Amino acid sequence: MTMVAQPHPSNPLALAVLALLFERPMHPYEMAATLKQRHKDESIKIRYGSVYTVIELLLKRGFIKALETSREGRRPERTVYALTPSGYDELRAWMQDLLRDPVPEYPQFAAGLSLLPVLPPEEAVSLCSCP
Repeated sequence: MTMVAQPHPSNPLALAVLALLFERPMHPYEMAATLKQRHKDESIKIRYGSVYTVIELLLKRGFIKALETSREGRRPERTVYALTPSGYDELRAWMQDLLRDPVPEYPQFAAGLSLLPVLPPEEAVSLCSCP
């Protein structure tokens, strides 16, 4: 029996979360704050509640895993997430697909461009279908 590959999640926020976890493990609030600090909200819709929804999706698909849960003082618990090997593969494949076959649909291609440092420069250049 052959397995059919799941399509990439359609939410660019999921791609952004994978890209952040490519850098290092972090908790959801830090992810949202980092994306806003980097002005990714100009190309990706970022709401704190949406980050948690995306994390649940990525956990279900095995692309990320919980590393640790901690609590500081009276603050709520914070779970730190990390990219799994299959999450890394998904991130690279998704980025390759976005850049290899640009779609004039906002914000997919713009999201891919804003997260371009995930790919090595020579690979990013090779995906360009420019003459």
